This record gives sequence, structure tokens and C-alpha cells, in this order.
Amino acid sequence: MNELGQRSGDGQGDEPATDPCGAEPVLPETARFTEYRRARNAALGGGSGQPASIFASRLAKAVAEAGRANSARAAEGPRSGSLPVLREAVFGDGPIAETLELPEPPSAVCDAFGRIVRANPALVALVGDRVDLFGMRLDMLAIGPDTDALVVRADEGTARVRVVRVPLPDTELTIVVLVERTARDARPDARTDGWIAELERLAKVGMWSMELSAGELNRSASLEELYRSSGVDLLAGVPALEDDLIAALYQELRDGERGGDRYAELRLPGDRVLSCRAEVEYTPDGAPVRLVGVVRDVSTHRLSDARVQQAARRFADLMALVPGGVAVIDSGGVVVDASTELATLLGRPLDQLRGLVAAELTAEPQAEPLAGSLPSWLRPVPPGARYGYRVEEVPLRRGDGTTVWCELAVSTTASDDGGWFWLMVCTDTSERRQAAQAAEQLRRVGTVDELTRLPNRAAILALLDRHLAGPGRDRVAVVCGNLDDFQRVNSSLGHDAGDGLLVQLAGRLQRELPAGCTAARLGGDEFVVVCADHLAVGGVDQFAKLVSDLLRTTITVHERPVVVTASVGVATPVPSGDVRAADLLRFAEVAMHDAKRRQERGAIGTATDGVVDSAMRALELEAELRAAIADDGLTLEYQPVVAPDGTVRSAEALVRWPHSERGMVSPADFLPVAQRSGLLRELDLWVLRSAAQEAARWPVGVDGRPPAVAVNLAGLLPGDPDFLSTVTDIVDETGLAWDRLMLELVETSLVALAPHALAAMGELAARGVRFAVDDFGTGYSSLARLKTLPAQVVKVDRAFVTGIADDPADFAVARAVVDMAKAMNRTTVAEGVETAEQFHVLRGIGVDAYQGWLFSRSLPPADLRVVLAGGRLATPASALLV
Repeated sequence: MNELGQRSGDGQGDEPATDPCGAEPVLPETARFTEYRRARNAALGGGSGQPASIFASRLAKAVAEAGRANSARAAEGPRSGSLPVLREAVFGDGPIAETLELPEPPSAVCDAFGRIVRANPALVALVGDRVDLFGMRLDMLAIGPDTDALVVRADEGTARVRVVRVPLPDTELTIVVLVERTARDARPDARTDGWIAELERLAKVGMWSMELSAGELNRSASLEELYRSSGVDLLAGVPALEDDLIAALYQELRDGERGGDRYAELRLPGDRVLSCRAEVEYTPDGAPVRLVGVVRDVSTHRLSDARVQQAARRFADLMALVPGGVAVIDSGGVVVDASTELATLLGRPLDQLRGLVAAELTAEPQAEPLAGSLPSWLRPVPPGARYGYRVEEVPLRRGDGTTVWCELAVSTTASDDGGWFWLMVCTDTSERRQAAQAAEQLRRVGTVDELTRLPNRAAILALLDRHLAGPGRDRVAVVCGNLDDFQRVNSSLGHDAGDGLLVQLAGRLQRELPAGCTAARLGGDEFVVVCADHLAVGGVDQFAKLVSDLLRTTITVHERPVVVTASVGVATPVPSGDVRAADLLRFAEVAMHDAKRRQERGAIGTATDGVVDSAMRALELEAELRAAIADDGLTLEYQPVVAPDGTVRSAEALVRWPHSERGMVSPADFLPVAQRSGLLRELDLWVLRSAAQEAARWPVGVDGRPPAVAVNLAGLLPGDPDFLSTVTDIVDETGLAWDRLMLELVETSLVALAPHALAAMGELAARGVRFAVDDFGTGYSSLARLKTLPAQVVKVDRAFVTGIADDPADFAVARAVVDMAKAMNRTTVAEGVETAEQFHVLRGIGVDAYQGWLFSRSLPPADLRVVLAGGRLATPASALLV
């Protein structure tokens, strides 16, 4: 026998809740508590199936139904008679009334809060029929200790009673019998004792008491029967359950303490369990009178609790396997149970989730949830139906007020009492939702130009493909436009001004293009307009002019007017060919570039058969050039650069393309293709590596050392992050001496070099590499720019060399370049020297070296080696020396 603890008396309960329509109290706490216990037992398989449990379930349902009935009858006036309906529902002529027949003496059924939920006629007669007992707390009716309580009647009279409480097993209900007394020591009559004994027997309880004055222990007959049926033989000296409790209470009284509740349990063989609760009864003046106790057979209750706990553990283990939170919701929309995962997901304690109305979980905008109302994601179940459904996305409210998006999988299942529950699996879709939103954003980014909000290249190509797949493909037209000299806006007013201009142009196109025409931005300052039917706007030429006129306007940027024009090209499908959207757009771009080559602002080009054929050839040439670079299908020739006496100082590497079908392809044909297709860097790398490999094996010249090799760079530039490492790797790989490499860069590629580019050039120059400024004088940089560049050689462009003998302007420019280079300690080389007269004039102004057909054409590698082995080349100056 183990004493499990003691406690003080219970505090007073709350006042009964009142119906908002002014009707009588409906005890929502009682209904909710009892219904929750019933629902949980039904869900977990722990219901006892006894009449008392059925009574509790029926009571809770009736209370809830009565609460809803009150709202409907509110118009009939206050106290409209809902409670009689409730009483009829609970205590009608069904089996409950027969099973739970109350004793003849004044009796009542009380809930867990001590409130009267049923009273027999004797109690009504005792109190007076003018007093409505339903919902009244028992301690407000019977005032004082249970052994000697005072009942105040409706006629203001009083009655002294003894209160006998008999708890109903497996419920929160208690049967209370008020035994009328004529004097303090009066004993109830034999009939009353019989009722009490019968109630004790039905409830499997027994009573005992010990008068402190006499020290005599009295056990009720039902207690002795309970002990005998449980195998406790008191005659054989087996200790009774109350013995230790009596000793403990006596000790408290001896110590001067006020005795409180004492509780103990006795576990017997065969899973039999008896419990005892004992206390001290006092007189009104506080003197202890007797010890009283109640012994109950709680075997069924403990077994039921164990089964519930086992079922709960199985339920919890099952829910732990479910990828997401799980909830059990009853037919009234109340959460009966939930998994810890769901509690974590919703940020609410598990105890708070249990008993919560499901409508309070929704984060969707709605009115205040009413009792019994269901959220939109919880669908009513038709009678007899068993089905499941899925809700893709539902916003649920977390405990902190934030929203979590979830996917719900809902099904139904039967309960033990014949009802049904919703089973809901809740999966957090927040990450999936964010991923979907990110994907949508990426999709929008993939089809919409971020600056102008026009469709981008991908979107307009998709639209063009749809037009070309339709029956009106022959009437489709595409105009591509590129702003003339747009760079001047960015360089003079800033890139933000250029962006603003593009946005205004985009808005102009959107507003003023006719129906059936769609504008898009391809990138930079290039726009495209697709027309589904050019005949509707006057034909191809009129359509092209319309777009050109829309792109020809004056736009105010940063309070400054900027005149804008654009070169445009128009293309239509080839009727006999299968033209894709990308091909048609490229044809329009080719026509646009053809218009730009005219050097005429606002020019319009048309993709004629010749332009289209040229574009197709360019495409084929691009693919073949790419293959030639990858497969070493190119060759190099070298043009010597000589001193006045004919000594070969260096040789410039010139790339050649011997095509198996086209023959020798001119650089004038394939270099523009390489530029448009982005192959210049790959071409530069191939030339640099091949030239370095061959130059490393050149013989020594007449001056005792091999000449240097010069390589033109157009795609591999000092501004590239890997420029220094790339050149270093190639020189190290080929074994060429650093001071035998000259890198030629056109003047325009050296404008506004970044600090890291200048640092890379300086590092290579320190190792011995020389940099040459090619075509100097043809760009738009100032001569003063030359002094900041780590360039050792200045090459005078052939444009000034051609007329130097008879054009004073060319002579003046060439002389100025040479004089400036000498002043900065730079070496000068004249390109395109073809006559002796040009040679003498250039020599007269101080040019250091010469390159041109006067001395030698470009030579294959083998011929160059012969020249180098033979000594000097002939020059006009060397002929005079002979």
C-alpha cells in the first residue's frame, strides 16, 4: 500500500457561463470538458462502454445542441425554454433514465465543477420549485460541511442535511444524496441507508468512519463486501487500505496540524486496484470530530487508463512516422488530439492544441469563428460517406500570429461511439511555396527585360515561333533597330541617363505601336518589333518606316534634350523555306547592320535574298572557322619589319585560312565573322601560341640574335582578368625568350585601361615583352595618352604613309607622331611602305623601322627562315650604301 500524497481542499469554481441571448446557463466548461474526454477515449479506444459514460457523452452533446438552439430561439424572449429541451434530451424516456435512476431522497447529479446537471423531484420539493437548480453549484445550495450542511429553501426556511457523495466510475460525474436530519446526532433511516448502500455497491465504493471521541472504526457493508470480493481478508489480520491513512491523520492531529486529504492505493493480484481517500471532519468551530474515507475499486479505471496510454503511445508512434503533423478533429470541428510535429509546426503547446476549435487555426480572412463553425478547408462529411481529399495550399496561423502555408490530406474514420472524426495530415509547404515563387520570379526574369519591362529575346522568339507556326506566317515581319551613337549618351551623361532614355523609348513603343505589333528589347540599345500581319499596317516598307519613326525622337534626359535615331533592318519569312524565329530575327539584325554600314543616321535596311544568303554564308563560315581553330586548320605567314639597312628586327604574324573547298579565305572575310561570333579570343590564343612555337626555332640574324615576333591582339586584351597568366603560360610552354615577344594592340583598345590592366602590361614589360600601339593616329585618344601607356613601339598607320610624299597633311601628322615618340623614348615603325620615295621621306623624319611590300610580302614560315638565314633584306638605303 503506497501513500501517493496529500492536498488541500479544492477552490471555488467559476460562475456558470451565460448564453449571449440571455437564456439560462448552459455550462460550456462542463460540456467541453466532458465532450473532450469522451472524444479522446473514443478516438484512442479507451471508452468503458458503461452506462455512465454514455450518460456523460449524451449530456455533453445535449448541452452543445441546447446552446445552438438558444441562438435560434432568442427572438422568443429571454429564458425561452431551451433548458427543458436540454433536460428532455439528457433525461428523456431512453435507457439513461432507467440506468441512472436516482434515489428517492433529495438527490442530484453534479459535474466535475460541482454544478448540478440533474435533480430528482425530492430535491426540487426540498428546495422549492421556484428555484432553478440546473447549473447551480452544490456548495451554494448545501452550505457547510457534508456531515452537517444547511439548505436554504425558496420560502426562506432551512433544512439540515447530511451530504453523501458517490462518484460514478470512469466519468467526471458524482451522485449526491442530501439526507435530511432533525438533529445533529440524528441518523438517517433504514431506507436512506439502503439507498446509500445500493449506490455504493453500484459505484463499487465503500465508506468508513472513525469517531475521534471513541476511537471506533466503522466500515459500511459495501466496504466489507468490496474487501471480500477483492481478496482482502480482514479477519485473517490482513491490513486494510485505510489503516495507514488513519495513522497519518492521527499523527497530524497530534502534531497540532489541520489534517488535509490523504490518498493511497492498494494493488492486489490479478490487476485489482483499490484506492482510498481520507479526510478529517470538523465542527463549525473547528474541532475535529471524525475521520472519514471512501474506498473505491479503480481496477477498470486503471486498466482503461493503461489501454488509453498504450493506444496513445501507438498513436504517437504512428504519427511520428508521418512526414508532417497529424490532427484528429471531431465532427464539431474541435481538435481531439495532435502530434508533437504539428504542435511544433504551428508553434503551439500540444495541450493548447487539444480542445482548440479548428476554425481558430485558419489564417484566411474571415469573421470571428462561431461555435460549431468549420473552416473552409474542413469539408463536412455526408452521412455514411468515407472519403478523403487534398487541399494544395492553406494558410494556417501559428501561435505567434505568423502564417505557415501547408498542404492538407484529410480523410475520415469511425470512432468507438459510432461517430466519426477527421484525420488530417498537415505538411509544411513554405519552402516549396518559396521555391515556386522563386521559380516564377526566375521565369519572369527569363522572359521580361528587367530595365524596360518589355519582353526579352527569349519571350519575343517564343512569340515569333507561334506566329510562324500559324496560317499567316507569310505576313509576319520583324524589324530590328539599334540606336545610332548611343554610347555618347552613356559617356557624356552617365549610364543612368542612358537607362532612362531606353525606358522612355520602350514606353513610346508600347503606347504607339498598332495592334498586332509587339516590341521587345534584345539587350543594350537594340530593340525588335514583331508584326503578326504587316499588311494591316501598310506593308513591309511602311512597317519598317513606322518603327524607324518611333525610334526617331527627342527625349529629355537630366533636363537636357537628346535627339535619338536608330538604324533598322526588316525581314520577312522566305516563303519556300522553313525559317525559324531565331533565323528571321538574325536576318533582321543582318539588315540592320547593313544599314549601319552606310554611316547614315536613321537608315533602313531590308533582308534581301543577297543579305540573307550572305548571312547564311556567314553562319556556315562561323562554324567552319570554329572547327579550323580547334583542329589547327589555320596557318601563319610573317611579314618582316626591317631597319634602314635591311636587318630584320622582327616579323609580324599574319593568320591565313587555307579552306579545303573555298580555297584561301581572306582575313577580310573571316575576321569580321570571328568578331561577330565571339571567336576573336580563341583566334588570338591560337595565333599567339603558334607564333611563339615557330619563333622559338628561328635562326640567329646578322646582328647575332634571332628577331622578335609580333602578334596582333584583338580578343585577348590587357583588361581580361587572366591576361597576365595566359601570356605567361604560353611563353613558358613554348620556350620563347621574353624579350623576343611583341604584342600589338590597336589604339582604341588602350583607351581608359583599368589599373589591373596597366599593372599586367607593366609586369610583362618588366620581363622584356614589348607592346606596340598599332594604327596610331586613327583613334580618338589624345597624343598625351601615350605617355601613360607601358608601350615601347608606336606604329604609324598606313593611312598617313600612303600620301606622305605628296600630301602635306599626312606628312605633318606622321612627323608629329614620330617627334612625340622620340620625345617619349619610343621606337617608331611605319606600316604599308610600298615605294622608295615613301621610305626616304619616312627615314628623313626619323622613323626607326619599316614594314611593307617594298621590302617583302608576308612569307610562309619556311621562306622566312630562308630570309633570316640569308642576312639582310634589300632597302633603298642599302642600295645607296653599295
